[in-house]
Amino acid sequence: MEEVLDEIIDLEEYAKLGKRPPLTKGYRIRVNGDPFVVHDPNPTGRAILTLAGLLPPENYTLRIKLAGEKPRKVGLDEKVDLRHAGVEKFKALPRDQTEG
Repeated sequence: MEEVLDEIIDLEEYAKLGKRPPLTKGYRIRVNGDPFVVHDPNPTGRAILTLAGLLPPENYTLRIKLAGEKPRKVGLDEKVDLRHAGVEKFKALPRDQTEG
């Protein structure tokens, strides 16, 4: 059984070090440059947008940036594994009226 750290870790720091984040009480993520703390290691795109105050989430497109990779789109109901090595940050953009 894996030990759960009783602290909040910064995912961007682990990505820079090339390490996989441990199971912990909270994960500091960045959405559009602003820090937020997530307590679920597998939040949905919708949960991340809601946490960042981007409401309604349906009006935004969320992208995840992994170290060494191009940003990719995250669906509203898609779960993101914050413990995946290389999770750097998130970018949310308002959807165009022509999307969706």
